[in-house]
Amino acid sequence: MRPWIAPIFLAHLGCIHRCVFCNQYEITGSPCAPTPQGVRERLESFFRARKDRRPASVRQIAFYGGSFSRLNVALQEDYLGIAREYVQRGWVDSIRISTRPDALSEGQITLLRRGCVRTVELGIQSLSDRVLAASRRGHSRRDSLEAIGRLREAGFEVGAQMMLGLPGDRGAESLETAEVLCAVKPDFVRIYPVLVLRGTELAARMQEGLYRPLDLEEAVSLGARLLERFDSASIPVIRIGLQETDGLGPQGGSVLAGPHHPAFGHLVRSSSYYRKMLSALAHRPSSSASIRFRIHPRDRSLLCGHQGIHASLLRRESGVSTIEIEEDESVPRGHVECADPSGRMGGRKRTGAWRIS
Repeated sequence: MRPWIAPIFLAHLGCIHRCVFCNQYEITGSPCAPTPQGVRERLESFFRARKDRRPASVRQIAFYGGSFSRLNVALQEDYLGIAREYVQRGWVDSIRISTRPDALSEGQITLLRRGCVRTVELGIQSLSDRVLAASRRGHSRRDSLEAIGRLREAGFEVGAQMMLGLPGDRGAESLETAEVLCAVKPDFVRIYPVLVLRGTELAARMQEGLYRPLDLEEAVSLGARLLERFDSASIPVIRIGLQETDGLGPQGGSVLAGPHHPAFGHLVRSSSYYRKMLSALAHRPSSSASIRFRIHPRDRSLLCGHQGIHASLLRRESGVSTIEIEEDESVPRGHVECADPSGRMGGRKRTGAWRIS
């Protein structure tokens, strides 16, 4: 089950640096941060509109954007006090915040714990000091690793946000960041591609020929490799790619360059799934002219790929003419198996079969 989130966006609030890639006003579509009364009004409006009580792993109010733990302490307490009222009413279970790795003193951690915060998302972005410096992040690899350790020791759920295509990173640094994160094991990860946004230093660098963003194919390929690495370490990747907003949409004009796609996360997951199909294909039980894949029913779109491209790619790779799909609820989500072409089920529960053309 997925978390149920009531989001509050604090664009740039608490940020003491302007990173070269960042323009949260464009990303969120919010021109200014809300006042405490504004937070209360947004939450009341949100809960009036969202009366569903569908099952969820946790129900939270989330303060996204900015650096929450760098806010004035009084403002933090005002925000948390309002959100805590909904925890006390039983409408949500806890509070989630996002912040910088270098903004978590022991006193700050105590304030968050007292304020019913359960989840802290850290804007790590990279664990390469060279890339962090080129991006003007203002913190170090050591800051990130120490912050993860302190938060885990204090009992928080910890998320790590990382970015693809930062200045000075053409892939190797992102893969190394993933390796280190797999070693320290945050509770979950988000992966964002760098987009060149209007009004950023990165946009000026690009115009001067000092920065080249990843193209979509590069970003999808790298994202798939990262996803597979986190999957192998049993670390959930809860989001891949920025959420579409009015500013990021095709009419917004905020994105000047970079691997922008409204279904970027699906492209990455589908690419990873295709790699798994190739691996399963290499171990198929026979060399017949027919392939039968066994998948979970809810993985159909991943198997087919964007605009159904995987069928032609698989035929080119395998030389077969017929690709049959067997939907089987006992196959774990995200996994694919090559089934016996004879159709023997091996005692599994079959839910459907079909062919892709």
